[in-house]
Amino acid sequence: MPVQSTNPKYDAHIEEWRMMDDALEGECAIKGSPRNLPKPSGMVEAEKLDGQGNAYLYQNYTARAQYDHWVRDSLRSMMGLVSRLIPEVKLPSGLKGVEENATADGFGLTQLFLRIVRQTISHGRVPLVVNVDDQGQPYFATYAARNGINWDTADQGGRQDLVLAVFREFRKKAEDRYSHECHTVYREFFMQGQVCYTAVRNEAGELIEDERPLGTVGAGNQLVRGLEYIPVIYCGSTDNSPDVDEIPLLTMARAALKSYQLSADYFTALHQTSHPQPWVSGLDESVELSVTGPSAAWDLGPNGQCGYLEFQGAGVEAVRTAMSDQKSAALEAGAKVMDVSGTESGEARKTRQNDQHATLHSIVITAAAAIEQALRYAAEWTGYNPDDVVFTVKPEFLIPEVNAQVLAELQKSVMAGTISAETYWQYLTTGKLPERAYDEEAGLISDERESAGINLDKDDGDETDANGGRDAAGTGQSARGAAGAAEGG
Repeated sequence: MPVQSTNPKYDAHIEEWRMMDDALEGECAIKGSPRNLPKPSGMVEAEKLDGQGNAYLYQNYTARAQYDHWVRDSLRSMMGLVSRLIPEVKLPSGLKGVEENATADGFGLTQLFLRIVRQTISHGRVPLVVNVDDQGQPYFATYAARNGINWDTADQGGRQDLVLAVFREFRKKAEDRYSHECHTVYREFFMQGQVCYTAVRNEAGELIEDERPLGTVGAGNQLVRGLEYIPVIYCGSTDNSPDVDEIPLLTMARAALKSYQLSADYFTALHQTSHPQPWVSGLDESVELSVTGPSAAWDLGPNGQCGYLEFQGAGVEAVRTAMSDQKSAALEAGAKVMDVSGTESGEARKTRQNDQHATLHSIVITAAAAIEQALRYAAEWTGYNPDDVVFTVKPEFLIPEVNAQVLAELQKSVMAGTISAETYWQYLTTGKLPERAYDEEAGLISDERESAGINLDKDDGDETDANGGRDAAGTGQSARGAAGAAEGG
C-alpha cells in the first residue's frame, strides 16, 4: 500500500474535521464550499437549460445566506477561560530550557498547552510528536488532526502500543522565496524490531530522508540506545489513546451550518416578498414594455392586462422559527457563556457554566497529561529521570470572587511582615488562599524581606531596615487567620 494510505477511522472522521475547519474559518469558507448549501431543485433545472446564464440564481441565493460565527466565538470564550489557568511545571535541571523553548517554532510549555487545548476543543484530536534537535535539545511538534493520516497499534511487550504513525507535511518550494507554493511529503514513525525508526517520503513513496533509528547517540552520531516506543501521543478530548475522540464543538457546528442553510431560504423569501413580479398578457405585437417602476406608465392597448405575482411568504415565519431553534440548540450544545433571553439568577448562571465546563474539564486534564507524558519521553530520551517531570493544571474556570475586606486585611499583614506578598498576590488573582504549611510561608516572608534589604535584629526580635529604621511589628497571624478575621469582622 502507498504511503498516503489512511486509517479507516481517519476516513470516517475527515468530513467532520473539514466541517470544523470551515466553521472556524468563517463565512467565506462556508460559502466557498457548495457542499454546505445544496442547490434547490429549481436552480438545478434552470442550470440544465443554461448553466452559465442561470448561474446567478445560486450565486444570489448563497450571497443572501448568513452564517453566524457561534463556533468561533465559543472557542474564543473557552480559550479565555483556559488562558487563566497556570500550569505547575517541574523539570530536571538539564531540561529547564524546555519550559521557555518547547515548540518547533520556539514557544514555551504554556503556549504548547494552549495550542493543544484549542485544537482539542475544535477537532477533538491533536497528534503530539517528541523530537530532539541537532544540539540534542528536545522539542515538541503538533499536527492538525487531518494531517495525522495513518496509525496502527500492536502488541509490544504485552501492551498495545503504537507501531506506526504517518503525518502529512507541506514543505515550501525553495526555488522562489516569494512563492508560497508547497509540495507534500509524508513523515513516518515505525517500529522495526524493538527500536523506533523515522523516515520522510514524497508522494511517489520515494525516500527523501533516509530511514534512521531514534534514540540516544554518542560520539560519531552512533546510536547508543534506541527508543523502544514511538514518541507520538494522540491528545484527545476524553483520553490520550490513538482512537479518535468526539469533537466537543461538533454539535454546535452542525447547528450553525443548519441555521446557515435555513437562512438562505429565509432571506430569499424576504427578498421575493419585497420585490413582487409584474406580469402582462394580451398585448398587441406592436406594444413594447422596456421600463418598469413607479415613474413609468404602460400602454397595454385595448386587450392588454397586467398584475403582480406576489410571494405570500406563508412559510417565512416557520423558517425563522427553525433558525431560532438551531440557535438554541447551538447554545445548549456549546461551552460558550452567553446571555440568554429573559432573566437568570447568579446561581442559575453558575450552574449552567459548570455544566458547560464539564467538557473543558476533561480536555484540560488530558492535555496536561499528554504534555507530561511527552516531557517524560523527552527526559528518558536525553538521559534524565522521567520521574522528576511534573506538568499539571488544575481545571478551575469560574471567575474568582475577591472579598475586598479580606484583601485589605491581607495587605495589612503583608505590610506588617506576617504573610508573604506571594500569598496576597495569589488571593488577588485567584480568589483563593494558598494551601501552605506555616514553615513554608515563613520562608517566603524571609526571602522577600532579604531581597528587599530588611534585616532582623536578633537581640530583641524587632525588625530594622538597612538604615536602622524600625519596621512595623506584626501580630504573627497566618494568611488564613487574617482572612478569617476579615470575614468574621
